[in-house]
Amino acid sequence: MSTDNGHVLVVDDTPKNIQVLGSMLREAGYNINVATNGQQAIEALGRVLPDLILMDVIMPVMDGFEACKRIKAMPEYAHIPIVFLTAKVETEDLLKGFELGAIDYVTKPFNTAELLKRVDTHITLSKLRSELAEKVKQLTGAMGHIEQLHREQDAFLRHELNNVIGPIAGYAEMLRTQLSPSLTEKQTKWLGAILNGSASMKHMLDQMKKLQEFERGAHTLKMMPVSLVGIVSDVVSDVATFFRGAVPIFFTPDPCSTVRIQADLAFLPGVFKNVIKNAVEHVLPLDDSLRRVEIFCGARDGAAVIVVRNGGEPILEHLLLTFFDKFNSTKAESGGTGLGTSYAKLVAEAHGGGVWVSSSAQEGTRVTISIPII
Repeated sequence: MSTDNGHVLVVDDTPKNIQVLGSMLREAGYNINVATNGQQAIEALGRVLPDLILMDVIMPVMDGFEACKRIKAMPEYAHIPIVFLTAKVETEDLLKGFELGAIDYVTKPFNTAELLKRVDTHITLSKLRSELAEKVKQLTGAMGHIEQLHREQDAFLRHELNNVIGPIAGYAEMLRTQLSPSLTEKQTKWLGAILNGSASMKHMLDQMKKLQEFERGAHTLKMMPVSLVGIVSDVVSDVATFFRGAVPIFFTPDPCSTVRIQADLAFLPGVFKNVIKNAVEHVLPLDDSLRRVEIFCGARDGAAVIVVRNGGEPILEHLLLTFFDKFNSTKAESGGTGLGTSYAKLVAEAHGGGVWVSSSAQEGTRVTISIPII
């Protein structure tokens, strides 16, 4: 009797056991192959691929334990479930079998209903595991394809948006240059808004491109020794100029005045710029007396530590959990994208460091950046 119920390899050196098992399994609709010792069982796997192996423990030439050990060491056969057949039910034997990779034990003499139930259960589970592994493989391949499509779509959109933004910014600059003397204050303000908006959009597209490069490991940093305080000081000056001094930024460089780090100057300054800019934007709506950003520098465990602190409303706990995720801005209502904090995290980690955030009503919001010292 041959059916699709499954294929069982019976390994036993006793002819009577092989006869009983063979009859029992064939009657239940299973295909069977037979081996009389562990060595024959391994050789049989080169000709047939069973769904289950029923293996006697005590056999000549090679016993069941050794055969199990060798089969589980072969990647192409390791997935096949092995059930031991034994008259020995001592705990040490059971443990040894399980440690070697066996999935179950059936004791002699056999109870027909129990044996068939276990065979059916283990073959069913084995097939389900195989189907699941195949689906995961297919899904992984599909996800990889989808991810590639998303990257291509993002690249296309960035290209097209850059093509649109370029002329807008160019024509706005031409209008400002050629018509400046005759423009009213309101018209000058409008042109300024167009230029600022175009610059912000260009900056966001550039950040998206850099983020994707870092996420897929497609960018190699060009490291060089630099002064940490020099980088932060330049960034503080740039941010203060951008916001026209609307928020005082206090930077305490000591004791990091002489600290040097390895950095890619095309990327690392953006870490500090995004974090400090976020802090300034957080306190910008507050009264003048409450507008303040403080930056401290220290060293810990071979790394320089920069802490950027601001007051104002603390960041809610659920937003802290996604603070460094893309597009999870705490200022979405005012146009924030959340790309700045994601950029800071990825670039800091690429430099061998890290970035963390905490926020409370008592301490304010503190973003800590760590970069290894040379």
